[in-house]
Amino acid sequence: MDRTEFLQATRQLAAAAEILARAGPKDSRLNASQMLEFFRRYDRPGPEVSAVATSDDDLFVRTGKAALTMAGRNEFAASQALLEQAKSLLAVT
Repeated sequence: MDRTEFLQATRQLAAAAEILARAGPKDSRLNASQMLEFFRRYDRPGPEVSAVATSDDDLFVRTGKAALTMAGRNEFAASQALLEQAKSLLAVT
């Protein structure tokens, strides 16, 4: 996956986490805030971005789109699960 696709996916994941942190159930807002920070760190230039791979690039991209879609539909539990899935697909090399 090229850097543009990766950034697009991580920005979608960050946007989903931001929606959850602001509008999601109160008991999951802290976790959503942590996910937001996790995905935002890849949007900054630095060694983290160049040393990242996913175990499945296509699934990572699709997960970003789905997480944002679900958060936008107020399907918070589904979006949270997708954020966790995306995080598990990342592997620092």
